[in-house]
Amino acid sequence: MRIVEVNNKSLAQTFVQIPDLLFGDWPQYVAVPTHIVQQLFDPAYNQKAASLRIKRWVLFNNKQPIGRIAAFDHPKKAANDNAGALGFFACIQDPDAAALLLSTAENWLKTQGYDWVDGPLNVGENDQYWGVLVEGFERPSFGMNWNPAYYESFFRSAAYEPYYEQLTNYFDLQKGLPERFHKIADWAAAKSNIQAKQLDLKRFHFFAEAVVEVFNSAWVDFENFQPIDVAKVQNDFRRMKPILLEDLVWFAFVNEAPAAFLIMLPDLNEVLERTGPVDSLWGKLKFLYYRRITKFRKLKIVAMGVHQRFQNMGVESVLLQKAYKQLGQAHPSFQEVELAWVGDFNKKMLALHAAAGAVPLRKHITFRKSFQKDQQVKKFEIKTA
Repeated sequence: MRIVEVNNKSLAQTFVQIPDLLFGDWPQYVAVPTHIVQQLFDPAYNQKAASLRIKRWVLFNNKQPIGRIAAFDHPKKAANDNAGALGFFACIQDPDAAALLLSTAENWLKTQGYDWVDGPLNVGENDQYWGVLVEGFERPSFGMNWNPAYYESFFRSAAYEPYYEQLTNYFDLQKGLPERFHKIADWAAAKSNIQAKQLDLKRFHFFAEAVVEVFNSAWVDFENFQPIDVAKVQNDFRRMKPILLEDLVWFAFVNEAPAAFLIMLPDLNEVLERTGPVDSLWGKLKFLYYRRITKFRKLKIVAMGVHQRFQNMGVESVLLQKAYKQLGQAHPSFQEVELAWVGDFNKKMLALHAAAGAVPLRKHITFRKSFQKDQQVKKFEIKTA
């Protein structure tokens, strides 16, 4: 086996293709469009790529690619943690191959002066494609890492310990929301004068400003918080456009002040599992065709936030209720809603999921490893500034 640093276009192309080469025949595997991975490393598309130091490697057995990994500065580094990150791990079922990939990434991070490594992470602007999948292998969804079950043993054998669990829940639209949840939403809407509005792209700037105001308030006290602006929201919605439905994006206002937002998208995997790779012209044409005719069954909540001023008022319950009613009226083909993953440290959001009747769907683990023998990994906790 030999490991090679990615330093030209040919190796960069091989790097993004490796999961397809290794798992393309597996029934659970749905390929991530190549251009999405390529753009993560292109500063023209991903601002993080311009600010992070990134190294990538491909592992070969003779001339056959059998694995890949990347190491980079931590994209969400906590103030008191001298931690780097690794990600984009893919490997055949060979402990020696996995050990070589992980040690190569770790050795580079050590040369950069890091004491810890977290992973698998992403170099993007959000928390998509994070963690090792350990439960729920049969139901992959777009934006979430899928990997074989043997990955977990690779990380644990290399002395990685769980840093936090990423819990994905869902609820069955046919069963509906619990009656108690409807009562809470009705009470909150009447008591606090909460108005729910659908996204109107003709007034995009107005709603984009609402996202910015809510997001920058909801997470401002977290120690790794990075504020967003309207330009970022505009860029995010531009990427969502091929699959965005305006009536699946909801906003709450209290006395005309932005209070919360809820963004839902159809699960793109329902198209991709029918088209296969979409990076050729023929693939793109197939994508457009199947995107138009697919009657989506699965819906994903990709983002949700509540302004600090309006937390503990039931605003999120009002939004979920409005969205549920709209789905029943306008989109009867949807049968289930997958909620955005929640860290095991976020007890408040997990309680909301339980109150809405959501049940477990899958679990990922983001691991951490210390490079110092006298340091022990402590589970991640929400810390406010």
